[in-house]
Amino acid sequence: MVLDWIRSKVSKADEPAGKACISCLKQIPGANEEEWVSAGAVLLQGAGWFCGARCENKYRLRFRIPLTRTTSGETRAASGGPSGSLPATEAETPAEPSEAERTPAAEVLANAMRAGRRVG
Repeated sequence: MVLDWIRSKVSKADEPAGKACISCLKQIPGANEEEWVSAGAVLLQGAGWFCGARCENKYRLRFRIPLTRTTSGETRAASGGPSGSLPATEAETPAEPSEAERTPAAEVLANAMRAGRRVG
């Protein structure tokens, strides 16, 4: 009972300002997006903020999220910019085939499985 009274009188630690990394829960200092980016944080659209590229890459590998490409052809991680700064229309490179020219992944997988059965 005395211990509870002492705990109630001790001031509680304030919550640190900033965001917590989605992957490792490390605190990212700052109050707005500019400060988080300058602290090295990376934003992944639809997921949240990561403390750095390493945590973002681990998250992408874990949930099989492909890297977006920049207009110069390099991946977002190689360019060093925040992952969500470009709109989706600029994220595609002109060298990549359009949606109509791509074969669906299910067809590619089915063809590979058929080829494997023929060989074996």
